[in-house]
Amino acid sequence: MGLALFLAGLYAATARLGLTLALSPEAKATAVWPPSGIALAAVVLIGRRAWPGIWLGAFLANFFDYFAAANKLPLATHLVLSSGIAVGSTVQALLGGWLVHRWIGGPGILNRTQSVFRFMGIALLVCVVASTTGVTTMCLVGYAPWADYGFNWWTWWVGDTMGIFIVTPLVFAWSRPPLLAGKSPLLAEAGLLWLVVLGVGLCVFGRLNFQGIDTSYLAYMTIPPLVWAAFRFGRYGATATLVLIAGLAVWGTAQGHGPFVRATLNDSLILLQTFVGVLTVTTLALVAVLAERQQSAEAQADLVGQLQQALDEIKTIRGLIPICAWCKKIRNDGGSWEQLENYLTKHLEARFTHGVCPECATEMTRPVCSSVPASRSS
Repeated sequence: MGLALFLAGLYAATARLGLTLALSPEAKATAVWPPSGIALAAVVLIGRRAWPGIWLGAFLANFFDYFAAANKLPLATHLVLSSGIAVGSTVQALLGGWLVHRWIGGPGILNRTQSVFRFMGIALLVCVVASTTGVTTMCLVGYAPWADYGFNWWTWWVGDTMGIFIVTPLVFAWSRPPLLAGKSPLLAEAGLLWLVVLGVGLCVFGRLNFQGIDTSYLAYMTIPPLVWAAFRFGRYGATATLVLIAGLAVWGTAQGHGPFVRATLNDSLILLQTFVGVLTVTTLALVAVLAERQQSAEAQADLVGQLQQALDEIKTIRGLIPICAWCKKIRNDGGSWEQLENYLTKHLEARFTHGVCPECATEMTRPVCSSVPASRSS
C-alpha cells in the first residue's frame, strides 16, 4: 500500500510538471512526459504489483484539471477521461515491462549495444498504447476535436517515447547507487562536469551570452560533456548528465530562448524533442559500447590471471631427455652431462632438498663384508 501511494505521488508530481509544457488548446498532449519513463522502470524493477500506483498517479494527474478555473466539463466527464487515460498509461507500462524482461532480460539495458536498440524499439512500440487510448478518450468525451486527432496522437506518442528514452535509463542506472568511498577526486571531477554542463546549457538555452554574441547555434556543444560523462563516469554520469541537459533545453525552449524556438510552442517542443532524441540514442549507445569494452577487458584479465596461475603451479618438460642409465646424469642442450637435480632446477620452478629414504638408510647401516673367492685347484 505504501509503495503504491509513493509511486502514485511520484507519478502525479512529475505528470503535473510535464503538463506545464502541454500543448494548447487541450493542454493534455505534451511533448515532454517523464511519468512514462518512471512507470516503465517501476514495472521492470518492482513487477506487476506496481500497476495500482501507476493507475492512481495517472488518474490524479489528469483529474486535477477538473479544478482548473477554465474547466467547463462536468465531473462525470472528467472521471471518464481521467480513468481512460490512466488505463492506457498502466497497460503501456505493463506491456513495456513484459517486453523488457522478454527481449532484454531485465534492467541491464546499458550493458550491451544490442540491448540499447532493443529498448529503443520497445519504447517506440509500447507508446502507441497510451497515445491511442488517451487521445481517443479525449475525443469521445468531447474534450478534444476529432480534427486534431492526428496531431495530438503524434505529440502524445513523442512525449511518452522521450520520457522513456530519458528517464527509464536514469532509474535503471541509479537503482544500484555507485560506491563512492575513497573517490573524492572523482567526485570533484563530477562537480566540475556539472558546472560545465550548466554553463553550456545556460549559454545555449538561456539568456547568458558573451558580449552580445549569439550562442544559440552552439546546441551541439552539449555533446562533448555527454562524452566526458560516459567515458569517466559510465552509466551513472551519462544518464544524469543527459537528464540535466534535456531539462535545460526544455526549460529554455519553453521560456522562448535557444535554437529551437519557433513561432509556436508546439513547433518548438517538437523540434526540441528531435534534438533530445538524437542526444539520447547517441549517449546510451556510447555507454553500452564502453560497458562492453570494460566487460571484455575484465574477462581478458581474468583469463590471463587464470593462465598465469596455471603456469605458476604447473610447468611441464616435453620431448626426449638423454639420461645416463648408470649415474643418472642428463645430457643438456650443449652436449655436456650434468646432475639430474641441476638440470631439473634450471627447467622447473622448483628446488630440491636432500634426504635419505628408508631403504637407502637400511642399506647404509648394513655391515660391509669383503670376501675373496677361493681358487679352484685342478
